[in-house]
Amino acid sequence: MSDLAGMDFSADFSGVPGILLSVLIGLCLGSFATAMTWRIPRGQSWIATRGRAEHSACPSCGHPLRLLDLIPFFSWVALRGHCRYCGAGIGWRYPVIELLTLALCVIINLIFGITPAGLVLMLAMPFLVALVAIDLEHMILPNQLNLILWVLGVAYICVTRDGGAGLQSALLASLIYAVLSFVTGWAVSRVLKKEAMGFGDVKFFAVAGLWLGVSALPAFLMLSGVAGVVMGLAWKIIWKRERFPFGPSLIVAFLLCLIFLEQINALLY
Repeated sequence: MSDLAGMDFSADFSGVPGILLSVLIGLCLGSFATAMTWRIPRGQSWIATRGRAEHSACPSCGHPLRLLDLIPFFSWVALRGHCRYCGAGIGWRYPVIELLTLALCVIINLIFGITPAGLVLMLAMPFLVALVAIDLEHMILPNQLNLILWVLGVAYICVTRDGGAGLQSALLASLIYAVLSFVTGWAVSRVLKKEAMGFGDVKFFAVAGLWLGVSALPAFLMLSGVAGVVMGLAWKIIWKRERFPFGPSLIVAFLLCLIFLEQINALLY
């Protein structure tokens, strides 16, 4: 473990203060995640447009949203799920995404604390949640989100593993995960005569390999398979569709391995 990973701010952010800080971080990152889930599939910038920040606006009437309209979760509750300006309904997916991101940040704080590793993990949460929401709705895992998570994975390695050797091992694991998923997807597609795994899934495998390392591969494969079966059945029962996105299953397995890998390995071995 690197010295940077060992840095602990628990003296300042332990107990209730740490939880409150993680709640604040989670709400802000959750609001960020909702913006990405709306803008990225529609080809809109979630960073800047012609040198200016992209302003939030009501998707129904286009009216720019003010600060009081943008308070994560609480604005939605106060407005009872409707636009202040035109009265159009605001979907429940927005508060769900914000609360999910918040919950993940609180869990990370309870396990890792307000440390460099914990903060990097929290920064990754809105991108993971956005990937789940986008894949469920549009059946795509956008390249830009996979790339950002891969870069954050490098940052995570820098604060949790020793120097260049740790990074080299992580890069090798990333390649192994990607190649294995590509070959498996190709073979299953040949047998079933239909696409079994998209390239977005393969790219996320590369992301997962970078973060988790080779040792976590059996647990990741097992959990993603179980999650895939459960979600696939739910998808058919609830939405009556045969084709379902595999990305959310991979992301659930990734989060479980990332946060509870020691406990999972203890159960498996």
